[in-house]
Amino acid sequence: MSALHPDIVSNRAVLMVTLTLLAMRVLIAAWLPLFGDEAFYWQESRVLAVSYTDLPPLTAWLIALGTALGGDTLLGVRWPFLLIGAALPLVLRHWAIWRLGNSADANRVALYAMFLPLINMGGVLALPDLPLTLLMLQAFVCLDRAADSNRARDWALLGLCLGAALLTHWRAAALCTTGLAWVILSARGRRCLRSPGLWLALLLALIGLLPVLWFNATHDWSALRFQVLERNPWEFQPSGLWIAVEQIAVLTPLLAVLLLCALSRARKNADRGPFDLMLSAAIGVVALYLLVGLFADNERTRIHWPLPGYLPLFLVLPLLLREWQADPGWRGRVARWTLASTALGALAVFCVMAAASSTRVPYQQAAARVLGAGFIGWPQAASVTQRLLKSHPADSVLIADNFLLGAELDFALGGTRTVYVLDHPRNIKHGRQAQIEIWHRAERHLLASKWQSGLLVIEVHARAPGEWLAAWQSLCHRFATVRWLHEERIGDNGTSFLYADVTPTVAAQSDACQVPVIAHLDFPKPDQMLGVGDALLVSGWAIADSAGVAEVSVWVDDVRIALADIHLLAPHVKKQWPNSNDPDHPNVGFSYTIEPGSLAPGRHLIKIAVRSRSADALVRHFGPVPVWVE
Repeated sequence: MSALHPDIVSNRAVLMVTLTLLAMRVLIAAWLPLFGDEAFYWQESRVLAVSYTDLPPLTAWLIALGTALGGDTLLGVRWPFLLIGAALPLVLRHWAIWRLGNSADANRVALYAMFLPLINMGGVLALPDLPLTLLMLQAFVCLDRAADSNRARDWALLGLCLGAALLTHWRAAALCTTGLAWVILSARGRRCLRSPGLWLALLLALIGLLPVLWFNATHDWSALRFQVLERNPWEFQPSGLWIAVEQIAVLTPLLAVLLLCALSRARKNADRGPFDLMLSAAIGVVALYLLVGLFADNERTRIHWPLPGYLPLFLVLPLLLREWQADPGWRGRVARWTLASTALGALAVFCVMAAASSTRVPYQQAAARVLGAGFIGWPQAASVTQRLLKSHPADSVLIADNFLLGAELDFALGGTRTVYVLDHPRNIKHGRQAQIEIWHRAERHLLASKWQSGLLVIEVHARAPGEWLAAWQSLCHRFATVRWLHEERIGDNGTSFLYADVTPTVAAQSDACQVPVIAHLDFPKPDQMLGVGDALLVSGWAIADSAGVAEVSVWVDDVRIALADIHLLAPHVKKQWPNSNDPDHPNVGFSYTIEPGSLAPGRHLIKIAVRSRSADALVRHFGPVPVWVE
């Protein structure tokens, strides 16, 4: 298949590959936990509006369609996006048939697109990126046809695509830069300025933008302000220099070489279609992304942003492949192996996503190294929440400490109860606080409502460790009582959730407000190497506000082996945590030495368990830290 002969690349082959990849995506989509943003978009789909403070409305509308037919399930949320992912290469194939006049060449184009890792990853998730890509691609197709035919139908369809793209994401603004580049660079673009059809398309696009503008104008321009100003530092980000390397990786290196050469071919033929559109898309989407990426927010995933700019370049691939396959040198090898390497990239994506959808935590954690922690821990957190709610009064309120956790719990409970969300830096950082306020689920609405008891769920790793103490101390001012019930640890990467009973501040204020213990292992160091005859020092510090630490136990490979010496001098801890009121300061250190020969050769996991002096205090575990014995 790597040579892509016309008799091999048949319509039947394209259909079989399409159905096979779709089936693989369906299997993963049925098991992969919702990404946090997916859960929030599901919440938006339950309160349909003309727009939202984080995004325009089309994603929520698609999810509402999905759940109306498929229920509030993983597949119910995702099936419209699965179909969009399957349709994207077929739209590209349709464009190639019209432009190239050769179904075999069009099938080559479709096959390369089908195996793109970005399409296979995005084609599983209910996120706005793939609908946006489809609409932008279809807009390119319509513009190409309209520029040649000047038919009102093509211009009108272009306008509808532009309007729908503007209803999908603010990044549809890249279509404006693409159109501007097309008008400036190409003779076709300048001719179209005299066509009434172009202005009809722009008018229809504006109609699609009006609901979003109206919503933002009536909500203090919260979405636009967040997307343009609040989320971006607009100063040079050195990490942005890695963007090009990331793009080569997600395209796969050989395909990246082919697309770069396709861009060169488009530049040399920029005076005729569709090369003018290819060059304009590359400038308006890809180049703009590379430039903005040097100065914009670099904390959230954005490797998928330039995908719409790559796809028009695929129409040059059949011509390049025919030329390169006749070359006995490196071009021939690239032509022969590009499809295979791209397919391997797609297979790697499926393997990673399958690992993330596994019920085995080690597989989930391995996948998190590639995908991030956005899929990890939600089912376990929801399961514990459902169990603890059964022991609470029926009118108890459920409170999450941040919007992502609140959305995931809401989905797990099927939307059967209101999930309030505390004020949290994550809500503001991701532009969701204003939407939570609109839904009356924010902290101020909780405190103003009438309730007697509640279950509070905290996503520990949603804050940096240096923020834990102040955040948990603040709970004692927000609630009358805070009694910690349970900590659910997910694997060994620090993911954990805390659960507490809380009562409102209108109740009598009491001293029953505990702060969970905080501890740190200074030694051993991660992946420390030991000889068989070496002793192993386990030391660090532990603090428990108000009460003080009662004991620190040392665990090796999930087996408790000893109690550490506690109340050792550690004056640096008070400097690090000046708000701590542990009565034992500065004697908050602990230490224990595992005797030589106690650890067999191989890998061992060291952790500690800390209990405070409070009789009903929550015992917390810290670590594990891996060590190796040679």
